[in-house]
Amino acid sequence: MDTLLHGHNNMETRAPARVFAVTSGKGGVGKTNVVANLAAALTMAGKRVMVVDGDLGLANLDLLLDVSPQHTLVDFFAGRQALTDICVTSPLGITVLPAASGDPHVTALSNEQKISFLSELDALPQDANVMLIDTASGISDLVTYFASAAHEIVLVITPEPTSLTDAYALVKILASIHGEKRFWVLANTVEDEDEARRLFAVLARMAQQFLPVSFDLLGWVPRDPALTRAVTQRRTVMETAPHSPSARAFTTLARRLADSALETARVKGGLQFFFRGVLAASLEEKR
Repeated sequence: MDTLLHGHNNMETRAPARVFAVTSGKGGVGKTNVVANLAAALTMAGKRVMVVDGDLGLANLDLLLDVSPQHTLVDFFAGRQALTDICVTSPLGITVLPAASGDPHVTALSNEQKISFLSELDALPQDANVMLIDTASGISDLVTYFASAAHEIVLVITPEPTSLTDAYALVKILASIHGEKRFWVLANTVEDEDEARRLFAVLARMAQQFLPVSFDLLGWVPRDPALTRAVTQRRTVMETAPHSPSARAFTTLARRLADSALETARVKGGLQFFFRGVLAASLEEKR
């Protein structure tokens, strides 16, 4: 049976998954909505997608993907359930590793929990070729754990001034402490491409003036009432209004994300990079 990792002794092997952490410096920027719709757009484009809800205490990715999990990652990290018992499949066919809502006490993981997670994730009998991790917001241990271990980091920003300053704070920590050098930027709820590029330029100037990092504009999502309506229906806008401006934007973003996965694979490798990153971080903390 195929696994997420490449190189096992299978009769047939698949290319390893590409891991993208979608993160933000502050809450309220629509990050989870971005993850759900990107997952839907990628799935509709023929990709096999797994999403991991990395916000262990204030999760709502399961709502947007219309799944009702019996168990969550909180149960896994508490030692009550295995990952295989937590995985659920959305109506679109997206594999979901859900987290809990209303349990804000899980703010950090021990080294043993981190290593246990990556070991069981390695053993899951899934054949995803794209993994999206919806991190929590801010600069907590959970955020840096998932973001620094992923193959690529997608930073979601909005026109709100605090969104940019908090995004800069997150980039500073990921660059100075975890050695991250490259960031994708996604401008959400903007008026048009010009506003997206202005926000991108401001963030890039803030960070590159003091940090050895590079930024690429992944794309932008416009303000769209259809997106708001989809949320109230517990569905993605890709399903409810596939021809809306935001749905077209997510289709474009998914294509760019898939193309970037092929490019960065040659630089960092696939899901193995995720595991090596987590393990290296855990070993570093023990010193």
